[in-house]
Amino acid sequence: MSLASSFHLVSNTSSCRVGIVGFGTVGSAVARRLTGCDAVPGVTLSHVCDRRAAAKQGCLPGDTAITWTTEIEDLLRSDVDVIVETVGGVDPAAGWIRDALLAGKSVVTANKQVIAREGQPLLVLASRQGRQLRFEAAVGGAMPIVRAISDGLAGDRLRRVVAILNGTTNAVLSRMEATGCSLDAALADAQRRGYAEADPSLDLDGGDAAAKLAILCALAFGVRVDVARIETQSVRTVTSEDFDAARRQGGTIRQLAHAEYDHERAALVAWVAPAVVPRGSVFARTVGPQNAAVISGAHAGEVSISGAGAGGDATAVAVISDILAIARDRAAVMPAPVLTTPRVIGGLVAGLAGGRSEDRPLQGGVVEAGLQTGLEIAEVV
Repeated sequence: MSLASSFHLVSNTSSCRVGIVGFGTVGSAVARRLTGCDAVPGVTLSHVCDRRAAAKQGCLPGDTAITWTTEIEDLLRSDVDVIVETVGGVDPAAGWIRDALLAGKSVVTANKQVIAREGQPLLVLASRQGRQLRFEAAVGGAMPIVRAISDGLAGDRLRRVVAILNGTTNAVLSRMEATGCSLDAALADAQRRGYAEADPSLDLDGGDAAAKLAILCALAFGVRVDVARIETQSVRTVTSEDFDAARRQGGTIRQLAHAEYDHERAALVAWVAPAVVPRGSVFARTVGPQNAAVISGAHAGEVSISGAGAGGDATAVAVISDILAIARDRAAVMPAPVLTTPRVIGGLVAGLAGGRSEDRPLQGGVVEAGLQTGLEIAEVV
């Protein structure tokens, strides 16, 4: 076996069985990849859960081998190793992820709202269960920023993250720049191309990027941020005249997510807003449904990364990458051992005093944070 091929082994024992919850844009794209001619070796799609399962059944190759259901409990009771959650929103998705981990399943999610708001306790639960919770697709689509920060730059002391984190809004703004059209016309074009939802409020008003920025703050700086306290400014007020003014200044307009952490003062500045960026910058060159980020560290300096940030196929790349990472870790897909009390020390165990360590609340300090105001919006993870 060659060295290159050895790095791509999924398992030397059995296939990793996957169940998908939600068969919308992202869920269906993942399913097509797992069942089509470009199927992933060693990974098998065995279950799909969707509220319209009956109407969607039969649309995938090898569909007869897939169990379709409208009930999440069918996946929890099944023999799937990994559950992929692509429904979106906090409820009921957060509860389903929790139930999946408790059922001994590892989880891959594209849900930035859940990870931003409930990610810390869910990650703790995953660790206690001996499972994995992965969320690359929740932040940058095919741009692997979660791995870049949590793994590739783990040896640095990160200070700042500035990024385009919403492909929909970037498609709208770069269309306005290229054609001089109105925001409404650019949005309609993005919707026709499948880059924008029927209700684009979270994208245009900054809520989507703010949730992603909160996740990056936890990864980059080790602070947990209340998404609601990240100040946002909508791009809805941006006009073609604003682009003309930016052009005269040698720049253009993009929706930026900005987070800067002062380690000495334990102070975080975080915001999402349309901003003028220099014409030659990586952000000005990021057009269409693309994402881009510049991550600044004390030792590595500035590291740039970019990639497709919207669309089912691009997001499916991140989801499948997370599935493969889990599948390569047998401990995350094999059944956890059942612990029993040894007979010889049963009496001693029963007589131990004190509560379990996991019953004691975690103590964390409060970090000063805010958009130029020092608002307390973050706490140490």
